[in-house]
Amino acid sequence: MTDLVISNALVLPDDVKYYGLDGTLLSEEEREAASEDLLYADWYINNELVLIKVQLNDSDAERKRRKKEPLFTSIDNLDCARLDAILEEIYDRDQQNRTDNLMDESIDQNNLEAIELILDKCGMPTSDTSSSKSLQGIWLVIQHAGADKREQYFPLLEKAAQRGDLDLQDIALMKDRMLLDKNEPQIYGSQVLINDGIYELYQLQDPERVDARRATVGLGPLSEYLAHWDIEFSVVQKPLN
Repeated sequence: MTDLVISNALVLPDDVKYYGLDGTLLSEEEREAASEDLLYADWYINNELVLIKVQLNDSDAERKRRKKEPLFTSIDNLDCARLDAILEEIYDRDQQNRTDNLMDESIDQNNLEAIELILDKCGMPTSDTSSSKSLQGIWLVIQHAGADKREQYFPLLEKAAQRGDLDLQDIALMKDRMLLDKNEPQIYGSQVLINDGIYELYQLQDPERVDARRATVGLGPLSEYLAHWDIEFSVVQKPLN
């Protein structure tokens, strides 16, 4: 429907009827008040592509339902020329899944499948062709995937960071996460666990030099980071050399 509107193929007459959630006809004032919900409404058109009726839906429920729909179902439906718009949509879906109290695994899985199709067909985008939000979306989806996917794509993301396309801080966080996956001590101190309702720092390599390691990727002192969880870190720090 959106494509028809953008391409001007849909005819929008002045006498279109708009109906509320209870099926009652909306007044012009009520229709204007519900303008933000029209994106989630059912639009009825005839064979001549003339809009004849709009039925409002529960916008919150419809928005959550649409987030679960795959962005595309096959590599043939993927247009590398409009990659930025797709990746920014993936970023939004990932973050909204964590802020809407959804935490729906199907959304994460759909995002992962989309990212894998993109990387298979289009390769890893760069900052010359894609926004920082788009590139961050790739990192987020893989960071939130399973341990096997982090292991698989880490070399690709690390190279992107070395080119300046991704933030070194993000690579440090993923590296720590991968070490946690293997039950090995982390490097940068980014991983925090909760034990009996109390936050605690996951095991850490060479704690005396963690701040120096963090500085190499642009991270601040570990004590300041851990203060967000009321975790005290008072190990005296030493330089790397």
